[in-house]
Formats: sequence, structure tokens, C-alpha cells
Amino acid sequence: MCDTNGDRKPFRVAVVGGAIGGLTCALFLDHFCRQVPAQDGKNMPPIAIDVYEQASEYKEIGAGVGLGINAAKLVHHIKGVGAAINDIQGRTDSSWFTFCRWDNGGFITHVDSPIKVDDVVRPSSMARSEFLDVLLRFIRERDVATLHTNKKFTSVKDLGEGGVQISFKDGTTAEADLLIGSDGIHSEVRKQFITGKALYSGKIAYRGVVPIDKLPKETWPGKSWPVIWMARHKHFLVFPISQSHSLNIVAFISKREDEIPDLRESWTSTCDRRELEEDFSDCEETVQKIIHLMPERPSKWRINDHEPVPQWIFLGGKVALLGDACHATTPHQGAGAGQAVEDGYILSKALSDWLARGKKGSVEGWMDLYQRIRLPRAQKVVTTSRQAGELYEFESPDLINLSYDEAIPIVAERLQERLKWLWMEDLDSVYEKEKGEARL
Repeated sequence: MCDTNGDRKPFRVAVVGGAIGGLTCALFLDHFCRQVPAQDGKNMPPIAIDVYEQASEYKEIGAGVGLGINAAKLVHHIKGVGAAINDIQGRTDSSWFTFCRWDNGGFITHVDSPIKVDDVVRPSSMARSEFLDVLLRFIRERDVATLHTNKKFTSVKDLGEGGVQISFKDGTTAEADLLIGSDGIHSEVRKQFITGKALYSGKIAYRGVVPIDKLPKETWPGKSWPVIWMARHKHFLVFPISQSHSLNIVAFISKREDEIPDLRESWTSTCDRRELEEDFSDCEETVQKIIHLMPERPSKWRINDHEPVPQWIFLGGKVALLGDACHATTPHQGAGAGQAVEDGYILSKALSDWLARGKKGSVEGWMDLYQRIRLPRAQKVVTTSRQAGELYEFESPDLINLSYDEAIPIVAERLQERLKWLWMEDLDSVYEKEKGEARL
């Protein structure tokens, strides 16, 4: 934690939402507060961080999660966290994806990762629960934040110079100088200030995890990178997690909304495996073997993103949105968690710079800086992720009237270059440039 010696009143930060985005943000806040000296040569003003989670425990369920090289670079700023994530990932290769045909498994293209095999900073794939456990361990070991459970946010009240008052469903309240809404696609914090709705992407996903040692070696010959089988209107994704002990499986297929009237966007929704088998019955033998080993009731849920959220900062900079609360995306670029990490990193840098200047001026300008840096890039991820899903399923507008074989060379070429902008952004340089232009 920041130095709390003396009688200086701590700057109080409340993070609503205790999933990956909120916990990563708490670690970044603590990191930048501890390491950046104030301009007057004294210690940074103290900061108190509280995280409020609506569930009865801090727990992630559901799918695997990926961190691209862009987000991996950032978590390595927090001592020990990057190494812990690498330990979960285990062995890696300098590969990003292999893409195959749906009908015979034939090779389409391979995309290399922008890292070397022995690089310390590298992309990672893991179970969401594993990532959350790492974040919680470091928060608790370092006394980064006070963690609360059973705290369902209901409203926020502006207290003027006294910050904000946060109300919870259990009747309790808390006060903070900055409220960070990291409470997901259906964010209650966001709903206090702006309207909007989740949008069905036109696709659903079946999900499951299979122990790799149950797969015949010819089915999964020790690859440490993801593979996608691409077909018209569907694609089948697998990638190893948990030190390559398990294979995470996500089978996407396009469905009209009237075909899935009761299907929710929920990691707890399941179905009979026969539905998955029927939807992918025409795929090649390897896909069939993997499906056969999936749970009898795999997860099944609709894939949503959210219409653009044009404003992330409210109440004069005392409320800020983060992660899915302001840019929920489809998973087709594996970038959702990474974008929440980027949010927490930039927001924390901005707040740290304001604190280091002795809280001169309003925090609003620094929160506006966070929004100005992050909003365009995050929204581009939402847009291009939808486009990626269309590309994987040969649904891009210029591919619709081509045969599958005619479209393959075009798809293969586009896959080679489409993510370099996402991976290779130098966020520190962008931050310094935007800060200079803002003249804060």
C-alpha cells in the first residue's frame, strides 16, 4: 500500500466488481502509487482501495482467457504477477494460431506470435479461475486492497467535495473519492448515468474443457497454441490451458435470434451435447473426437457485445467505467481481458500523476485523459472483433458470394496482418503524448 504515515487523509478508491478487470486495476493502482514519488520529493499521498464484489466469494467460472502480448507487457510491471502467469501458461511456442479447413482438416494458414519462444514477456492462455487466483494472491499478500463480498451496487450519490456515496442492496453505504465501475456488460454503475443495451452478435458458443491426456496423440500432438477449424457460418476453436494439461474448447455457430429465444448470455447456461454434435456433425474427424470427449452438458450461451458507450467519466471525474462496463466485446480476438488490463493500467497512471502533483487541479482532467486514450482503441477492438468472427466464418461482405475454396486465399492473407495494431501498441508512449497535448 501507499505510505500512510502522518495525518494525511487517504484518497479513497472504490472498485465495484471483483473480476479480472477490477482486481487488475487494484494492483495497478497500488503499484503506481508505491513507485512514483510526488513532485515535492515527499511520499505520495496515501491511497485506500476497496473492492466490492456482489457474489459471496471471489470466483471465476466458465471459459479460458487469453492475454495478448500487449496486456502481458503491462502485468509484468507488477512484481511477480507476470512470472506467476507464465508459470500457469507453461511452455509456449512462437506461434499464435493455426487455421484449418472444417471438412478435411487441411491446413489454411499459420500466424506467428510477435515474440520468441524464450521471451519473458509472452502471451498467455489460462483458465479464468487461475488468473483470478493469481490476482487475489498478490492483493492479499501485499495488502493492496480491502476485499468485500455480498455487496451488490444499487446507486451512487454525489457528495460534492466529499466524493461520492455508494449504496448497496444490503442497505449499507460506503464513501469514496473515486468510484470505478468494473461490473461487466450489464453494469449497474453505467446505468446510473447512460442508457444502452447489449447487442446480440448473431453467434452462439458451446464451451467445455477436456483433459489433454484423454485425447489421442494424433488428435492433439502437443501443440501449445490455438487451432481454429473454419467453416461457413461456424468455427471450432481449441487452445491449451493450465500448463497444457487441459484443452479449452469453444464452438461458435451463427444463429438467428429467433432460433434461440430463451438462450441467455450466461456461463451457467448448458445444453445437451447432442445439440453441439448436430451443429458440427459435418466437421472433420478430429473435431468429432474432441466433441465426443466434452461434458455431456457443455456450456451454451449467446455471444453479445454492447452498443458504443460514448462517455466513461461522470460526476466531475469521480466516477469512471472500466472493462466490459464500457466496451464489452465478442471473444473473437481474445482481447476482452487484455482491454480491461489496459484500462486499469492507464487509469492508474493518470491517477498516480495527479496524486504526485499534490492533487493540484481537479481529478476530472486526468480521468478525461484516461478516456481519451482508451475509448477509441477499446471501441476499435469491439468493431474488429465482430469483423474477426465474420472472417473466421467466411461472412465478410466481399466473401459472401464466393465459394469456400475461392475465399480461402483472401481469408488467409487477411489473417496474417489483422492483429499487429492490437499487439504492438506502445501504451506508455501514447500516454505521454496525450498527456503533453492535454497540458495537464
